[in-house]
Amino acid sequence: MTPARPVVKIGAWTTQGAAMSELDVIVIHIRAEQAAEYERLFAERELPRWREYKARGAFLSARIFRAAFGTDRRDDIAKYVIAVEVPSHAEHSEHDADPGFQEFNRFADVFQPEDPLVYGGQVLHAV
Repeated sequence: MTPARPVVKIGAWTTQGAAMSELDVIVIHIRAEQAAEYERLFAERELPRWREYKARGAFLSARIFRAAFGTDRRDDIAKYVIAVEVPSHAEHSEHDADPGFQEFNRFADVFQPEDPLVYGGQVLHAV
């Protein structure tokens, strides 16, 4: 009989095949002339929520950046990429259902001339 391998916790996952974390990536298209206003809105309304989710472990990490380059070269549209890693889909759903986020999202929709690109799934590998 082979002794059981010890389970080693690394971030949100373990070495024995337990569930990996979920990574969610969103590309938001904002009218370039409204980019500064969107950034202000984000910093005031969503960033504090991110910090609270991170502090209690509902977010493992969360980042937003304004794309400086990419395949979409339209100058009239600012592209913001959001990447959030959560322990599981439950925390993703919790954030999406948060009334404060829903209110922020309604405000942010005004700046978006088109739907965002939204992707998410279980992390396969991480270093």
